[in-house]
Amino acid sequence: MEFKGENLSKALNKFGKKTVEVAAANLLRSKRGYDTGKLLKSIDYDVAVTLNAFSLKFNYEDYGEQIDKGRGKSNNSQGGVVYQNILEWVKRKKLRPRNSKGQYEAWKNKTQQQRSIAFLVARKINRFGYEGNGFFSNAFKQTYKKLPKEIKKAYMLDFEKFMSFTLDEIKTNGNNGN
Repeated sequence: MEFKGENLSKALNKFGKKTVEVAAANLLRSKRGYDTGKLLKSIDYDVAVTLNAFSLKFNYEDYGEQIDKGRGKSNNSQGGVVYQNILEWVKRKKLRPRNSKGQYEAWKNKTQQQRSIAFLVARKINRFGYEGNGFFSNAFKQTYKKLPKEIKKAYMLDFEKFMSFTLDEIKTNGNNGN
């Protein structure tokens, strides 16, 4: 028999699952960050528990970090990447130009107007950045408040099992040697 850290693993899995659930709910509630559902579907966690260490890693799409924490002003070196992503978003959302009264205008040159809208949005992001919605950070903070007590308790239960197993091994091996 070897030490598996079952209680610690259960506690970390419970924490990971709860954090993912709260993050997904936060993302759905927010106005920014939920477009295609790709980010929502990608939120996940991995737990690894061994005798010497344990780890919990959260995973989600690369752009999730920008949705969560926001994005500051940028140098013009990042402008092209933002523009291409914004252009795809403009096409997907079927954004259209409006006149001075706020009414939709008829398409004159659809491709060029979509590019113009994407350029303006990308330029604003590059100049001013945007504030994140905290979908993951807030979820992590909320669930982390409950974590230390559960982890300590689970770790102690696993440690007791490990010590009991070790003492049994010593007794078994010690009796065979006598």
